[in-house]
Amino acid sequence: MVYNEITATVDVLAMKQVRHNLQQIGVPGISVFQVRGYGERKNFFRRGWMQQYNCVRVFAPEDQTDRIVNAIMDAAHAGIEGDGIIAVNPLSRFYSIRDKKRIDQ
Repeated sequence: MVYNEITATVDVLAMKQVRHNLQQIGVPGISVFQVRGYGERKNFFRRGWMQQYNCVRVFAPEDQTDRIVNAIMDAAHAGIEGDGIIAVNPLSRFYSIRDKKRIDQ
């Protein structure tokens, strides 16, 4: 089975809905961490232009990737600068630490 890493940077205010949407479609686990940065939406009124965002990471089988991406986009889309971005990367290897085994791809 082929796995992908889905990484989404979303507005802090959208995080609750993102988490809800992912739970609704049965995503078994996510990692969330706070990040700071700037892109399209720069905050010129703050020193350094930096904005706070949440970064969500999901590892998922390839056949579930589009469904997860769409759930994140539906939750985070407001149609304004700073809504965020999503990147999907194929994983070359995937291991379970608990079992100390490679998960077959």
